[in-house]
Amino acid sequence: MRLNRSIVWLVAVITIVGLFSLFIDKWQPDSRWAIHRPDDAKTTIEVKRGEFSVHSIFDGVVESRRVVTIASRYQGKATLIELVAEGTRVVRGDVLARFDTSEIVSRVTRLEQELAIAKAELQGLENALIPLKLKELELTLEDTARKLSAEQRYLDDSLKLQQDNMVSDQEVLLQKRKVRSLESEVEQAQLTYTLTRDFLHPAELAKAKTAVLTAEQSLEVARAQLENSEVTAPVNGVVVYKPLSIGSEFRRVRVGDTLFTNQPFMILPDMSDLLVVINVPETELDNVEAGAVALLQPVAYPDISFEGTVDQVAAVAHSVPGRPEWQKYFRVIIGLNEKNPKLRPGMTTVVQILSHYAENVLRIPRRAVSWEDNAPFVDVVKNERIERRELVVGRSSLEFYEIRQGLEPGEWILIH
Repeated sequence: MRLNRSIVWLVAVITIVGLFSLFIDKWQPDSRWAIHRPDDAKTTIEVKRGEFSVHSIFDGVVESRRVVTIASRYQGKATLIELVAEGTRVVRGDVLARFDTSEIVSRVTRLEQELAIAKAELQGLENALIPLKLKELELTLEDTARKLSAEQRYLDDSLKLQQDNMVSDQEVLLQKRKVRSLESEVEQAQLTYTLTRDFLHPAELAKAKTAVLTAEQSLEVARAQLENSEVTAPVNGVVVYKPLSIGSEFRRVRVGDTLFTNQPFMILPDMSDLLVVINVPETELDNVEAGAVALLQPVAYPDISFEGTVDQVAAVAHSVPGRPEWQKYFRVIIGLNEKNPKLRPGMTTVVQILSHYAENVLRIPRRAVSWEDNAPFVDVVKNERIERRELVVGRSSLEFYEIRQGLEPGEWILIH
């Protein structure tokens, strides 16, 4: 009998507890207040003031501030016989490529011989032929002048004798003709000597000197061509080959390919001065200014980061390939404050630019804020109850919201 009575009491207690639980589930107090029952998914933190920084995040590409383009300086077409491997780090003066020189070597040899002959001919003219010719003309002139002088004296004597009828008129006439003939010969010899000395010989010398100069210039060009057959690095850098049209293909050059004058086939980024380039949307341009600090993290090396400084913000907007034409961007250049051999031109990086910083700001973690109808709310713990409170927030960072209204320092909030 006592056992049955105990069972009845137990059933009654269970029923009452169930009804009470059901009542509690159905009844809910004002949404701003509830019994504080923290669980494993929620923790509380104290609202405090502290440092607050806002970073704008962009995708960047590593580039070299100075990129030297390497082109063939060989006049005409040339065949590659040697190439340095792509990706090789080179220093100024290192050999990058060589062209076939068999033809130019034979041309240099032939031009050296032609120059030697031209110089010999010039020396022969200056030291032998011209002096000998002038001496010969001078002797001819002197000899003719002596003959004229002798015949003139004979004519003078004949004229005296004619007065005494010792020489006939016919003899005097013949002597006069001889003197006039010699006078013409002297005049001709003098003219020949003068013209030869003042015009003919200088012209021959000029011609010979021109032949020497032409041979020297041709040899100089050939030797320069020979030097151009060896391509050396003008700066320190990393070898990168440019794809180009070779026959019916579009590819990088290989040994055996033929290149033409001024045809670029390689670039050398100067590894001593790298930078990062980002495209900033015009809607975010206000967050980026020259001198701002940037944090750079290469995608290839997520465990390392670098500091940089915004060097330059483009003055004119541009469109970015692959994006709508109406979207405008500004090219921003970020200089690196440190060097690292792991960096390569063309690498992508995540760039964080410090756009705002304050030392004494009321802030809370972003995880504490929930949004309803575009309004921010936070759960405030007060007297072991939870008050749901609307906020007025300011700037936001990756970790925090700046609180302008709705919270005071020292209050406690829930972190979801």
